[in-house]
Order: sequence, then C-alpha cells, then structure tokens
Amino acid sequence: MREYSDEVAQEIEDKVSSWADEFQKSEEYLGLSAGERGQSRFVTGVFADLMYGYHLERPEDWSTGSLWDCCLILLPEKVLAGPEFCEAVEPVLTAFFAFLGREGHIRNPTELTNKLKGIAGRMVEKSRKSENWGMAKTLFAQALEDGVDLEDDEEMQDFFDKLNEEM
Repeated sequence: MREYSDEVAQEIEDKVSSWADEFQKSEEYLGLSAGERGQSRFVTGVFADLMYGYHLERPEDWSTGSLWDCCLILLPEKVLAGPEFCEAVEPVLTAFFAFLGREGHIRNPTELTNKLKGIAGRMVEKSRKSENWGMAKTLFAQALEDGVDLEDDEEMQDFFDKLNEEM
C-alpha cells in the first residue's frame, strides 16, 4: 500500500511546474483564452496537488475516477477561488491533458478529457454553492467578505479571535 510522502509531493510539484513551463509554449496553450491562460498554472498545480494529496496518484497514474472526485468533491469543497478559476478548469485541463499526451507524459489524455467534459458543468455549479464548501473554505470566504487580508497574519488572528468570541 502506498503512503503519502512529502518528497513525492515535491517531485510532482516540480514536474508539473516544469510541464507548465513547456505547456505555456505549446499550441494547446495558445488555444486558450487570455483569462484561461492566466488561470492555467494555478489550475494545473491545484489539480496535481489534489490528485496526489487525496488519491496518491502521480500524473502518469491519473485516473478518471480520481479526476471525478477531484473535480466534483475536492475542488468545490476546498479551493477558494472566484468563478474565473472554476470556469477555466475544464478548458485548461483539456488543453493540458492534450499537451501531456502529445509529449508522452500521460497515457490516457482522451479518457481524462472525456470524463472532465462530462462533469465540468456540475463542477462549476457545485463550486458556486456554499453548501458544498468545506469548513476552511467557508471560514476564509467569510474573512474575505469581512474585508480581512488573508495574507496578514494579525488580521487573520483578529478575525479568528472575534469568531471564537461569538461561539
């Protein structure tokens, strides 16, 4: 049985980052809109991170079942991003899978793409509905709504202190 490894996670992050650099020079990338290109590195990185972090799948092992879970459960539940991110996932990953397949990095780009295209609309819809969000995403979304700078540790601590007082 495989176990999670920080070293493997870092290897995957480095590999996908390198592939993203190559992808940005590809014909598949050029077929994306400017907004999709702007989201592409985040989309590919988050996808790879979730596929390994929750399913222990390296890119060469990505499966349609794990893609389904990642896109319909994990992304809506865990990723705090605007609608432009969710709407970019399908076109970006479709182009990325095509690129990876053409380069021989993955063996099943067509199967992954077909599954993704079949669930993309539901993924976007689920991401918009707060009842599908996990606790952390919900808390951080509330902090943003309250005007808290998520990068400011002191503001975040004040937000959580206030939240704890209200409980």
